[in-house]
Amino acid sequence: MLTERTSLIQVRDIGKSFGATRALDGVSVDFRPGEILAMVGANGAGKSTLIKIICGYYPDYEGQVLVEGAEVRFSSPKEASDNGIATVHQIINQGVVQSMTVYENLTLEELLRPGQTLFYNKEALKQRAREVAAIMDLRLDLDAQVEDLPQSDRQMIAIARALASNPRLLILDEPTSSLSEKEAERLFRTLDRLRSHGVSILYVSHRLHEISRIADRVVVIRDGILAATLIRPFQVKEMVTAMVGEIPKHGAMAARSRGVDTSEPQLILEDLVIEEGTPPINLTVYRGEVLGLTGLIGAGKSELAQVLFGIRAPASGSVIIRGKRVDARSMTEAMRHGVFYVPEDRSNNAVVPMFNVRQNMTLPFLRVFDRFGMMSVRKEQRRVREMIRAMGIKCEGSEAEIDSLSGGNQQKVVVARWLLEPYRLVILDEPFQGVDIRSRHDIATYLRETIGDQAAIIIATDLDEVIEVADRIVVMNGRAIVGEQTLPDIDRNQLLHWIAQERSDSNRDVELEETTV
Repeated sequence: MLTERTSLIQVRDIGKSFGATRALDGVSVDFRPGEILAMVGANGAGKSTLIKIICGYYPDYEGQVLVEGAEVRFSSPKEASDNGIATVHQIINQGVVQSMTVYENLTLEELLRPGQTLFYNKEALKQRAREVAAIMDLRLDLDAQVEDLPQSDRQMIAIARALASNPRLLILDEPTSSLSEKEAERLFRTLDRLRSHGVSILYVSHRLHEISRIADRVVVIRDGILAATLIRPFQVKEMVTAMVGEIPKHGAMAARSRGVDTSEPQLILEDLVIEEGTPPINLTVYRGEVLGLTGLIGAGKSELAQVLFGIRAPASGSVIIRGKRVDARSMTEAMRHGVFYVPEDRSNNAVVPMFNVRQNMTLPFLRVFDRFGMMSVRKEQRRVREMIRAMGIKCEGSEAEIDSLSGGNQQKVVVARWLLEPYRLVILDEPFQGVDIRSRHDIATYLRETIGDQAAIIIATDLDEVIEVADRIVVMNGRAIVGEQTLPDIDRNQLLHWIAQERSDSNRDVELEETTV
C-alpha cells in the first residue's frame, strides 16, 4: 500500500532529443501521493517535453517511467489516462474542441467511449456535464459553443474535465495563464482538496508567487537537466537563480529613469464608449511611454484594445493619434494609422502552425521585403535573425518550424512580429502569458530600448508583470478606468483595491471576491 512518502510515479534518467537539440538529459523525478510538486524552468528548458513523455505523447525516449514500481511505456495519451494520469496542456485550445458545445466538451470521455453512437442521450450528457462543471463551480451555458467563449472559460472547462476523471496524477501546465485572481484562487482551493485526498499533482507555472502559495516541493529544469530540487520553506529568489542564474538589472529600469515627456500626446481617448451602456473612457498616452493596463478578466481591457485595432466599433467617442482623429473600422485601417496589436489568444489569432519562424514574424510586413515585385528572402532572413538575437528567441534559426519552439518562444516570435517595423502605438495583450522571467526581461528590455517617440500599451492581469515594465499603470473595472499610478510611486494595495472593488454596468454584474495581500 502506498504511503505519503512512497512514490506513485517515478521517472528515471529520462533523455530525449529532437534532431541535434538535446531537450532532456538524465532527468529523474518522483511524484508522491498527496503532494503538489511544482516544476519551473525557462522557455525551452524541457518541461513540456517531460510532461509529454509522462502522459504518452512521446513513447520514444531514453530512461524509465515507473508506476507503483513497475516500468511502463505508454504509447498514447489514452494509455496514460487509463493509468490515472490526467493532463491539462499549456495551449488551451488543445484541451477543448471549439466546434462543440460546453456540455459536449465537459463530457468528451463519455462521447468517445467505445460503443457510443451518434444518437446519444442529450439530457443524460447534460446532467453529467452539470456534475463535471460543479467540480470547479462553473456557471456556463451548457449549449454555448466553446469557440464563442473567452480563453478563461475554455481553460476552466479543460481543468474541470481533467478533474472529473478522478486522476491519481494530475498534470497542470500553466493552468492560470488566462484566469483571473478569483478563478485562480478557486483552482488553488480545489488543488488543496485533491492533495488532502491523496492525489499527486504536478503544477507547471512561470508565476512564481503561485508556486510559493501552493507547492510542497519545486523541481527546476534548466537546459534539459534537473538543476535543483527545493523543499518548503523556499524563496522566490532561490527558484529564479536555479532557473536562469543571476539576472542583471535590465534596460527597462534604466529607460524609465529618463521619465516621459507629457507635453507630447501620442494617443488621446475622448469619451470613448466601448459598448452601449458602459462609462466613457478618457485617457492620454504620451510619446515614449509604456502604459500598463490591468484589471480582472472581463474588466474591458481586451475590448478596448480591439476598438483601437479596428476589430470592433465603439459605441461613441473619439480616438486621436498624434493630433488626428482616427476612425479605424478594420485592422488594415488601424495599421495604416500605425496601430499594431499582439492578441491574447496566441494559438488562434497569432501563430500560423504551418509557417516557419521567418514567415510567422514577417507576415504583416511582406511589402517591406518586396523589390520590384519580387520578395527579397535574404533581406527578410537578415531582419528576422536580428530580431531572434535581440529578443533572445531560442530556436534553430529563421527557417525553424514554429511548432518546434516552446510556447514561450512562440510568444516571443509573435511579439517580435509587431515590433519588427516602426509603429505609433503597439498594444500587447498578455504578452507574458506562459513566458518565463528571463524571457519577460528580454521582451521588456527590447520594447523599452526601441520605444523612441512611439508608445506602447501593455495589457496584463498579473500586477507584477505591469509593475516591471510600465511607466504608468491604469486600472480598468466594469469597462471603466477607476484609477492610475505613475512609477516609482506605486501603492500595490491601492491598485488591488481598484482592481477588486465591486462595480456593475447595465450589461453585466462583475462578482468579485475580497482580495487580500
